[in-house]
Parts: sequence; structure tokens; C-alpha cells
Amino acid sequence: MSNISVNKLERGMIIDSDIFSKRGSLLLYKGFKIENPDLVSIVLRRNGINSVMIKDDETQVSSAVKESDRISQKILQEVAAFKEEFNKIVEDLEEDIENFTQTKDISKIRELDRGVELAKESESSVLTIFQLVEKIKNDGSNKYSDILQVSLISYSIGKWIDLDDAQLKELSEASMLSSIFALSDVDYENIHEIKGADTVSKAVLQSAITSRERNDGSGPMGLTNEQIPIYAKIIAISEIFYALTTNNEFYERMSVFDALKIMQSEYMSLLDTRILYIFLHKVANKYIGSTVRLSDGTSGVIVFVPENEVVLPFIKTGEGQIINLQSSQYKNNKIIEIL
Repeated sequence: MSNISVNKLERGMIIDSDIFSKRGSLLLYKGFKIENPDLVSIVLRRNGINSVMIKDDETQVSSAVKESDRISQKILQEVAAFKEEFNKIVEDLEEDIENFTQTKDISKIRELDRGVELAKESESSVLTIFQLVEKIKNDGSNKYSDILQVSLISYSIGKWIDLDDAQLKELSEASMLSSIFALSDVDYENIHEIKGADTVSKAVLQSAITSRERNDGSGPMGLTNEQIPIYAKIIAISEIFYALTTNNEFYERMSVFDALKIMQSEYMSLLDTRILYIFLHKVANKYIGSTVRLSDGTSGVIVFVPENEVVLPFIKTGEGQIINLQSSQYKNNKIIEIL
């Protein structure tokens, strides 16, 4: 491999190591083939990067292709394993929720901690939790699988704001319980009637009860800002994001990036600003490498997410064309589906 100045990049060169911005966002992944050297050079220079490592010869290119094939096969296996475990949990969860609905006894819910277990198991996967959840959505969701998916998203946000393992477990349980309460029509004004409350921590119970609260006081209890537990604030972001990106009775599913745009423009005063900001910038980068379909019918892979406009990533088509959704040329084009 060779260390090449970004000013001397040429079409066909292959990046030999992941390249990150100063803030830790992935700019170019190892194995990325340069199709538009001028664009790549601009992106790198903007981030203070003056040189990059490039593969030297055809042997290395062939090796990169083989590695790509190996990773593709690994992804298929991991997705299949994830779906199998996910469906097992949902099957048990459905039975638990039916028991809870009849008894209003939290101790009857055996699966509260299965969300965090699945999330931990998925951390070593090639795909991110968000990408894995997207695979589940594409197969079709129901009210029981929705509960587990929101819990997985909540876990990811908790990791991003540096919650420890004990807190992540509580967060995942609170997320599951919040959704179960909503599905079972629990009356929060008579929450004292709920049995088995001593089987979860006070933080879990309070967060499950207050996850519909909003920072401006517009929630059902009128709580504001610091009155809302941190787990509840995270769950609120997860639930809204999931609702926007899933078909439901109120509106059709929108793309992840349209949902991020809505959250950026309409929810800043309703949700915790610090956590929402971290979420918006982190989640967009979790879809780098995902195949997407654009509104004009073009398909391609997300290869770069600009820090200044996370809802408008760069797309690489199968023909090697780079589509910059920020440019005037593509202002009427947008991502409509993640495949």
C-alpha cells in the first residue's frame, strides 16, 4: 500500500483503511473504490486529511474483492441468526403480554431483559442494530415485534450517551415495559393497582410511566425538562423515530432520512435537545454501507454522511456515480427506502 496525497487521487484507486473525521464519523471505508477523485479530495481536505493509504496492485484488489465476498456471506448468516433469535423472543413476549393484560402483574413478564441480551449479542455483527432492525421491518412487523425493536433502538442511544451496563439493562427493561403498558391500556392515574412493581427498579417503573412526557410540558402528566427521567427521554426519541419509519394507522412509513429531517425540524422543543442531537448525528452514520432506493428509481450504497447535513448523505450507484443529495442537481431526489 502507498501513502498518497489527496490532491493526487485518481479514479479506480482503492482506500486501504477506514478514514474518520475528527469527531469520529466514518468518511470512507476500507475497500472504497474512488470514482470521483475531485469530490473525495474535497471531502477529505474539509476534514483536515491531507493523505490516505491506497492499495498498490491487482493482487491486493483481488484480495479486497474476496474479503468483500466473505463479509457479504457473513452478513447473510448474521441476519438469519438475528431474525431467528428475534422471532423467538417475540413469540414468548406475546404470551407474557397476554398474561400481563389479564393479571396486571409485572412479574408475569419474563422477557423484559431479553432486549438487552439481544442487543449485546448483536454488537459484534457487521451490521449495526439499526440496520438489523431495518431487516426486521422489511419482513413486516406487528405490535409485539415493535416492542422489541424500540427496546433495541433505546439500547443503542444509551450506548451513545455512555450509560453503563447496569443502566443499559434498566433502559431496555423500561422501554419494553413502556410499550407493554401502552399496549395493555394501563391507567397511569391508578398505577398503584399494578402488581409486581417490586420486581423492577423504581427507575424502570418511573421511566416506563413517563416516556410520553415532553420537555415543553405537553405530555399527559405535564412534566417538563429535568422532571422527566433520562431513560424516559431516550425511550421517547426511540418511539418517535420508530413510529415515523414504520407503517401504522396514522401515516405511511417514511424513509429513515426523512424521519431524521422531521425530528430535526419539529421535535427539538419536545425532546431532550442534547440526546436528540447525539441521536441525529450518530444514527445517520449507522446506515453507511446500506443499500437505498431514491425517488427517481436509482439504487446505490450510502458511502458518506456530511456532518453539516446528516439527512442528505452521498450515494454511490452500481455504475460508480456519486450522488450528492445536497447539490442542486439532486435537490428533488431523496431516499425513499433502505433495502
